[in-house]
Amino acid sequence: MTVLFADVVHSMDIAAAVGAERLREIMTELVERSAAVVQRFGGTVDKFTGDGIMAVFGAPVALEDHAIRACMAALGVQEQAKQLAVNVQDHDGVELSLRVGLNSGQVIAGEIGSGALGYTAVGEQVGMAQRMESVAPPGGVMLSASTARLVDGAAVLGEPEMVRIKGAEEPVPAHRLLGMGDWHRAVGRVESALVGRRWEMNAVEGLLHRAIEGHGAVVGVVGPPGIGKSRLARELSALAASRGVDVFMTFCESHTSHIPFHAVARLLRAATGVEGHDAQAARDQLRERVSDADPEDLLLFDDLLGIADPDAVLPRIDPDARRRRVTALVNAASLARESPAVHVVEDAHWIDAVSESMLADFLTVIPQTPSLVIVTYRPEYEGALARGHGAQTIALAPLSDPETTALVSQLLGPDPSVAALGQTITERASGTPFFAEEIVRELAERGVLRRAGC
Repeated sequence: MTVLFADVVHSMDIAAAVGAERLREIMTELVERSAAVVQRFGGTVDKFTGDGIMAVFGAPVALEDHAIRACMAALGVQEQAKQLAVNVQDHDGVELSLRVGLNSGQVIAGEIGSGALGYTAVGEQVGMAQRMESVAPPGGVMLSASTARLVDGAAVLGEPEMVRIKGAEEPVPAHRLLGMGDWHRAVGRVESALVGRRWEMNAVEGLLHRAIEGHGAVVGVVGPPGIGKSRLARELSALAASRGVDVFMTFCESHTSHIPFHAVARLLRAATGVEGHDAQAARDQLRERVSDADPEDLLLFDDLLGIADPDAVLPRIDPDARRRRVTALVNAASLARESPAVHVVEDAHWIDAVSESMLADFLTVIPQTPSLVIVTYRPEYEGALARGHGAQTIALAPLSDPETTALVSQLLGPDPSVAALGQTITERASGTPFFAEEIVRELAERGVLRRAGC
């Protein structure tokens, strides 16, 4: 799990300045705001610490993206604290700020004692989170090395700092959390060469060739976590890009599954090319692309993409009618498109309901376009994107033992000293390539593995 500590800076000075009763009012509002943020990202407030809170992500409900959720919650808690600080400054003339620290690792969690002490987490990793809080700057968030590793590619981090913490003889590495990026967690990671999947790659390459010729298709890539769904999608995307085909991506995340339009808006922003432009430039570009569209439909589309003119008045129609009109606009643009494109929807098992409904409607015209749509999802997903008429499915099975051995050998290198370790990793990975890669990466970052000659 990931543990979060948040504490008020100089709380004793604030207490002396405003009095105990006013301090209680301030802390009550701060804790209520912070708890709402923690709960929004799937965390659990463990306890009130007197001048802050402790929260946990990953227990009692397991969360595979617990570190990412904790980072987003930490930034949200700081934002709430800064908003409250304005009121406190105006009312009391004192400065209110928080330090927040995060650490990830294994802990003991559960009911403690026979009384009404409640659910909590204990262990060395809890203490490390508290130490990270103690070295965070006022208004900032500090991550331990373990948390920083888990959010690599998803968070914007400062340069590593060596900080001194209580109980450690030597300085330990830490990272300042600066923000969260809007890209997939695997982007930017150095990957091993693709092992196995020859048949699967041949299949999607054939579909890509047909799409380029004008015969679009929808293909679902299904398999359990870590089996290689995203990797297959990235390999296809790279192949398409090398052939001059436009590639547009969206990905769904567990903490956004209740945010309407989240996945579909992200995909449409990429496909329309408005990402990165200011709102006015984005609207101008959109109107160049669909110059013959109904002006009211364009207003609805602007709103969906998050580029609406604040002075524009949207048509007063019910949500279903709104979706139908936007869908008709998008489908008309797809049918008019002459150049080939690849659209990737990752982790559809986490898609929000509105995006799922709209994307399902978009997919109905894909066979008539020069487009290939790849949808990745886990076996438990049985939603509309897995049941599309005419959609093809590629089910990814675990790698065979020889394939897993080849992957691990590639990751570890040929030195005889790692031969036995390689066999152990092969057995533990059980044919799941991501597990093999993560085990080797973890061992390397902990210094258990060293490159020969270093």
